[in-house]
This record gives sequence, structure tokens and C-alpha cells, in this order.
Amino acid sequence: MAPNNERKSKAPAVPELVSEAVPVARCNDASMVIWARFLAEFQRIQCRLPRPLDRFNDFGKALLQQRVLSLIDRQQPITLVLPALPCKSPNRIDKVLGAMPDRAEELALERLEHFCAAIAGAYAPGCDVVIFSDGLVFNDLLGVSRDEVMAYQAELQSMARYKHIRFDGLDQHTSDDPASGNVNDQLLKRFKLAAVDMDKLIASDEGHLRTYRSFIKFLQRDLAPQRNKNSSKDAPVSKRSISKQCGVIAKTMIQRNMAFSLLVDAVYPNAVRVSIHAYNNAGPKFGVHLIPSKAESKPKTPWHCCICEDRDGTIHKTELSDVDHQRYVMSYKRGRAWGFTERQPVSSL
Repeated sequence: MAPNNERKSKAPAVPELVSEAVPVARCNDASMVIWARFLAEFQRIQCRLPRPLDRFNDFGKALLQQRVLSLIDRQQPITLVLPALPCKSPNRIDKVLGAMPDRAEELALERLEHFCAAIAGAYAPGCDVVIFSDGLVFNDLLGVSRDEVMAYQAELQSMARYKHIRFDGLDQHTSDDPASGNVNDQLLKRFKLAAVDMDKLIASDEGHLRTYRSFIKFLQRDLAPQRNKNSSKDAPVSKRSISKQCGVIAKTMIQRNMAFSLLVDAVYPNAVRVSIHAYNNAGPKFGVHLIPSKAESKPKTPWHCCICEDRDGTIHKTELSDVDHQRYVMSYKRGRAWGFTERQPVSSL
């Protein structure tokens, strides 16, 4: 559920290449043709930062090439793992249409399936993507119940009757025994992160500081309806108090996300790691747009927006409060509000 966080850092050191990498010289022409096809399709869905912040061409592409060629050399499926699609934003007044998936998620699933199918058409072992939900990592911090998370996930799987998409989640890798503690406590203990001094970490690391500030901004927006409901005109909550409360939550989110990221890497060590965040693409994580967008545009995730579609098929990602209701009309599917479509022009007499 983490927000989009653009990483505008200094040029990184050259990442170490994966140990199982296959030297390009060992790869035959057929392997290079498959790699070229993969790269071409991958660049269609990539999220890129403006130059010189983006480092894909300098570092990331070589890292990605070696990872993909190592799989091709062993004739294994090319698997992408994507931590994403947790649950809808709790702000269902200003941001999203409701608690369940809608046209935004439908577009994301179609996009991932089309990408994998294009690769599978050129590579017999195939290509798939694992959507690793982080819904249970953050839901309690956002006031979203476990039941809502599981209902959202079940509906996603019902919608995604595709050949190349698989699902995974935190509940598949943790114990439901109450004696083991909640799922996040289990992860923090497993990866020895329970005692991390988050104040010290944030103060000493520029990347974590940016993430912390981004989380606070995101939380102020997502939790606004809950905050307004619990406050009164006679006792309004100050901006300073709101920022402080969101700061406490943000630190917990960062700590949990650190453990969750280690879990994803442990479960899928050979997968291509993709992310909904705007990384600098130096690797090992690579940013992707789940909804059709220009490569260098700021990513907007399906669970934080709703979709407006023009008559010519153009897609607009927007928050509910920003929808132009004079231009767009609500559409419905699967028994619920689905998105917005452009109204037909009124014929002039």
C-alpha cells in the first residue's frame, strides 16, 4: 500500500551482477533474439525517471540482461515478481470508488498479461508474473480490515483468469497460530528487524528519509476521511498533531516494508524484481507502470485512483474528487461502480 516514491538520488555505484549470470559471449544468437524481444516489451511498460536520474541504460540494463539470459540458458520460465495490489485506499470519499477492484485493476491485469504473452510467444518456457500482495503488511495501519484485504484479493483472482498471472501473499508464508504473533511481527523477528532504531535509520539514510516524508504526505491524504470523522468542530486536530501521528505510522510502515522486501527476495531469488515505485532503475529493482502511461510520467497505482476513458480510448488516471462529471458518466460492471466513460456529444439541432 506504500505510495509512489520517486528516487532522485546521486548516481549509484555500479551494482554487482548476479552470481548465476551467464556471460553474453556464451549465449547463442537465439538467446540474444529472445533477450531483445524481452527488452523491447519490457521498455513498453517501464517507469523511467528523467535523465540523468534514471540509470537503466548505464547499469540496470546489463543487470537485467544477465538475469534474463541466465534463465534462458537454463530454459526456465522468466518470472517477474511484483509486490502490489494490496487493497483499495481507505479514502473512498476523495480518491477511489470503493473497496473492491475496478477498471483500474482490470487495466493493470490486462497490461501484465499482454506483456507476458508477448514474451511467451517468442520463448517456449514462457513468462509469468507473480503479484505478491502487501495488503496484510499495512492494512491495520490504514484502518482497512483483514476481511477487506482478503475480499479484494479474492476478487482480483476472479477477474484475472489469465494464463500468465499468479498470486502470492503474506498469509502463505507466515503462521496463523496466535502464539506466533501477527504476520508482521513474525517477519520482523525472522529477518531480525524488530529492534531496528527507525529514528536513527531515517536520520542517517537519505533514501529512508525521502521515503519517510513521502509516507507522511500519503498518509495525510489517505487517512483524511477517518480523521475528519473522529474530530469535531469544537476540537479540530492541528496540522502539527496530524503530521506527528502520520510520522509514527510511517516509521512502522518502513520497518515492515523492509522485512516484507526481504521475504519477497527469499521466496523468489531468481525472479526479475519489478516495482510500482519510480526507482532509478540501476537494479536490482525496476519500475513499471501498471496503467498505460508515458515512461517518464509519475506512476499512479490502481488502488489510489479511478479511471476516466475518452471515446477514442484515451485513459486518464485521476482521483475521484477530480473527475469532471460534466464530461464523464459513471460506468458499472460486476455489480459495482467501475469507472467513468466520456459522455456522448449532444447533437446540435
